[in-house]
Amino acid sequence: MFWTRIHPFNPYAMIIYKATDWLVQPVRKIIPTSNKIDWTSLLLAWLCSMLHVFLVFSLTPSNVYIQTSLATLPLVGLFMTIKWTLTLVLWLCILQAILSWISPLSPIMPLLRALLDPMLNPIRRYLPSIGAVDFSPLVLILITQVLQIVLRHLMFG
Repeated sequence: MFWTRIHPFNPYAMIIYKATDWLVQPVRKIIPTSNKIDWTSLLLAWLCSMLHVFLVFSLTPSNVYIQTSLATLPLVGLFMTIKWTLTLVLWLCILQAILSWISPLSPIMPLLRALLDPMLNPIRRYLPSIGAVDFSPLVLILITQVLQIVLRHLMFG
């Protein structure tokens, strides 16, 4: 949301800001943000994913995974953060496609457009237009699925 410069007075953006500001704002005092990249949010997402991976491995019945996973925890946490991002893009794209058919003037559509248009516009440039049907969300869904498969192979070899 920081990268696409979403207006902070959008009601859905306000919900996201209020849900995450309690954690992001104190860390933002230590780690500054740059013009385009919100390093604080990326770092906290990576730390949350590392905590998630550690808890999943520590709760598995065999403790063999704990010894091998502690060495690779930062890398697996990075892969998990990328996986969560791809999953979020996938579901936001599906939501935008469904809402464009059902209720194109929904109040969440400007937020979805602001988040997804930087990824959909390059696809729209190369995809020929076929009347009023936009196939770029379908292509983006396919790309995210392929990237998730590649990422799964990198994570679990």
